[in-house]
Amino acid sequence: MRIRTGASRALATRNTKLLAGSVLATALLTVSGCAGSAGSGGGGGDGGGEGYEYGASQEEINEAIADLEPVTLTVQSGAPAENSVSGRRTMDYKRAIEEASNGQIEIEVIWGMAVAGYPEAVDAVADGRVDISYHLVSYEPQRFPEASAIGTALGSVPYSPLVGEMVANAVGSEIGWNDQALLDRYEGEGVTVITPILANGAYSLNCNSEINTADTLKGKQVRAGSAPQSQSLEHFGAVPTSLEFTEAFEALQRRTVDCDLSPMSAKEISGIYEAAPHLAYSTKANWPRFSATYLAGQKFNDLPLAYQQIIFDQGGTLVSGSTQSYVDSNAVHVTDLASVDGTIAEFDDAFQDELGNFLIELQDGSIEDGHLPEDIKEQIADLTDKWTQRVADLGYEDEGTMEEMDEWYSADDDWSAYAKDVYENTGALDHRPTE
Repeated sequence: MRIRTGASRALATRNTKLLAGSVLATALLTVSGCAGSAGSGGGGGDGGGEGYEYGASQEEINEAIADLEPVTLTVQSGAPAENSVSGRRTMDYKRAIEEASNGQIEIEVIWGMAVAGYPEAVDAVADGRVDISYHLVSYEPQRFPEASAIGTALGSVPYSPLVGEMVANAVGSEIGWNDQALLDRYEGEGVTVITPILANGAYSLNCNSEINTADTLKGKQVRAGSAPQSQSLEHFGAVPTSLEFTEAFEALQRRTVDCDLSPMSAKEISGIYEAAPHLAYSTKANWPRFSATYLAGQKFNDLPLAYQQIIFDQGGTLVSGSTQSYVDSNAVHVTDLASVDGTIAEFDDAFQDELGNFLIELQDGSIEDGHLPEDIKEQIADLTDKWTQRVADLGYEDEGTMEEMDEWYSADDDWSAYAKDVYENTGALDHRPTE
C-alpha cells in the first residue's frame, strides 16, 4: 500500500480547515471507551454477559450482542466542531463504534469540551457528567506527573510531517500501556483508561520574523503551553510567556510577543499564520510534546462485556484518528502559509543538537523524581526503531518535504492498517476487557 495522493488539495476542501482542531489539542476523536481491565477500571463491570474473542467476525459480534439493550454514551471531544479537521476524525470513531454494534451503541458527541473544560474533565468523567472524555493531561503535571513527563520524553522521537507523527504516537501509546505507575495514577482518579497516552502533534514556532537558529531565537518573547516547553525556551535565552491561547493572535499582531509555540492544529484555530507567517520546526529533536488521553467513567464499566469490547477494540482508531488530524493540519498550515507568502524553515543542526541534549536533561530530572522509568531513554530509542520499521512496512512514507506537503499528502488516505497495528502491538490487548 502506498500512502500518497494528489492531496485533496488543501486537504479536501477548505471545509476541513474550518477550525482545524481543538485548542492546543485537537486530539480528537470522539471517544469512547475503554479499557475495562486497563489498569484503571476493572474488568467486565456490572453489566456481565458473554463477550467475544478479539478478531471475531461481525456475525459473531452480532450474535454476542443480539439480546442486549441499546445504550447511548456521551463522549466529550476536544474537537471544536464536526466540520473541523479533528471533528472529522471524531466522526470516524463514532461511526466505527456504531457500525460494529449494529447501532446498538450510540455515541453522542459533545464538542469543544462544552460540559467540562480541561481543568475539570477528569472529574466530570468520574462523577458521571460525561461518560467518556478527552483530556490534555499535560495541563495538570502535578496531578498526572507521569503523563506530562512522557510527553516531554517524546520530544526525542525524530519528526517528519507524516511518518514522524505516526511513530511518535505509536511510541507514546506503547510506553503508556506499559507504564504501571501511569495506569495506577488514572485508576486512583476513579476513571478507566481508553488511550493512556496520545502524543498529539509536534510543536513548532510561528514567528513574526524568520527564525531558525539559537541566535535568532534568543531574546524573543514566546507564548508556550507547558513548564517543560518554557524551560526549553529559557535554555535558549528566549522569554516564555503563559499568555492565554485565545490572545495569541492579537499579541502577535501587536508584536507584544514574537512567536507562538504550538501544534499545527492550534495554529489553525487561532489563525496566527496571518500575524506570524514564519514557521520554524525541527526534525532530529523536538520541543516537549503535550500528552493527552481518553478516559471513561462508571457507565462504561457497567456495560455488558461485549459492549465494552466493541468500544475497546476501536482503541487503535482513537490513536490513528488523533494522529491523522495533526497530519491533516500540517498540510492545511502549509497551504495557509503559502497564501500569505510565509516561510517554512528547519532549525539548524546546532540548535537541534542542543535541544536534544536539553531534552535528555529534562528526562534525567523526571527519572530522579520517579516520574519516568530509569530506562526511558533506551525505551524511546528502541521503540522509535520498532515503529519506524512497522510504519514503513505498512507502506506509509513521507513523499516530500514539509514545504511540499500539499502536493503529496491527502486527508483521504486510508489509515486503518496503522490503527490496527497500533492496537495490536502496543500492549493494549493486554488490557482488553475479558470478564
